[in-house]
Amino acid sequence: MSRNGYVQTGAGEVFFEWHGADAGVPLVCVHGGPGFTSYYLEPLTALASDGPVVLYDQAGCGRSRRGGARKVFSIDGFVSELEDLRRELRIEKMHLLGHSFGGVAIGEYALRYPDRVASLIFACVSIDIPRWVADGERLVGQLTLMQRMVLREGARTGATTSPHYVAALGAYYTKHVYGTDEIPPCLRRAEVESDSQTYQTVWGSNELVVNGLAREYNLSPRLPELRAPTMFLCGRFDEATPEAHSYFASLVPGSTLCILERSAHHPFLTEREESVHAVREFLKAIPEEGRA
Repeated sequence: MSRNGYVQTGAGEVFFEWHGADAGVPLVCVHGGPGFTSYYLEPLTALASDGPVVLYDQAGCGRSRRGGARKVFSIDGFVSELEDLRRELRIEKMHLLGHSFGGVAIGEYALRYPDRVASLIFACVSIDIPRWVADGERLVGQLTLMQRMVLREGARTGATTSPHYVAALGAYYTKHVYGTDEIPPCLRRAEVESDSQTYQTVWGSNELVVNGLAREYNLSPRLPELRAPTMFLCGRFDEATPEAHSYFASLVPGSTLCILERSAHHPFLTEREESVHAVREFLKAIPEEGRA
């Protein structure tokens, strides 16, 4: 059973998909970017056999673009957008999965509305931007000498559109973002229908050059305040590094850490069965009152 539609939020009109039965605590999945679209999270709909799964496109991107440009670009705007969606769909409590920048939205949401959250899944998250930038620099250091020189010079000068820079950045993306030479169609579609204004305003020029509004953001000091059952998940070769996720997990008492050994930033695409299984097992372990 599935249905879809549009709801109005303070950030603009939002498209949603509801998969599975109406009963039960839904798993609401928040895509990254910011402004990327939810197409690439489609493998998670396999969990609808266990309970409802909700995907949505943030205002201004993907299928939400029919409502026009995004209206609010602050982090608070992403949190309020999620709360508006919950209210419109009449969800009392939800499991939250945030991928990449979606981790910011679910983390802030859980701190603001703890009674609405049954569990949290931080997947390949960018919730400590200064650390993200430092980890990116370390990963760049593993590329060829020429690629390192080109990427570092481009970041220094802001010249990030030259053919040499784009080629070097592509090598980084293949290894640490896509994790494959053959990009799945749903990921390509997510890229094509993403919202560049939101990405550049909130994040920056690309995954390595973070010069947008969120450049100083860091959720780490507040992670110990989380009270819902929590899992951290990432790929072994992820730009959102295993070392960062291990540290994040150490800050949340009783949390679970899962590293997908053959993946980069998109384990739900490169290790579909394994990553979906990990989420399923985590949700099954939630006490019954959090799943009913």
